Amino acid sequence: MMLNNAKLLKNVANKSSSCFPVPKLLENLMPALSLIPVRTEYTRPGYGSRYGFTNWPMKKDYTKRQCVKENFVTRMRLNAIRKNNILPLELRQIADKEIAEEPRDSNPIRLVNRCVLTGRGRGTVQHYRVSRIMWRHFADYNKLSGVKRACW
Repeated sequence: MMLNNAKLLKNVANKSSSCFPVPKLLENLMPALSLIPVRTEYTRPGYGSRYGFTNWPMKKDYTKRQCVKENFVTRMRLNAIRKNNILPLELRQIADKEIAEEPRDSNPIRLVNRCVLTGRGRGTVQHYRVSRIMWRHFADYNKLSGVKRACW
């Protein structure tokens, strides 16, 4: 299914400006991205460009990031109390129980770096926040500055 890349990028950026910051490079490329067709084999009617999510893992990741954003400070404070050996054991056990009551998704370890265009969870190029497949696609069509195909 072919989608308009610039529209998809704008939807993702508008829905989650604090959790999924769009890299400056992609913001500069937005006019050029509208000319490139994106192959999103995971697009379904309920999660497509209408909602700004390419697939359900991307939507799930967004809710996880919101949960981490809300509970991160309290979780880190409880963790510091729990791991402090100077404090009494009873206080550390109370902190341990409170951290167990926190939602599981408030742990930042559970976040997965995903491609902002396709939602792919594996093989993302961190600097550009796109999957290796999309990165190669953009590199092949000269849409990434300074990236050149290897030739020897």
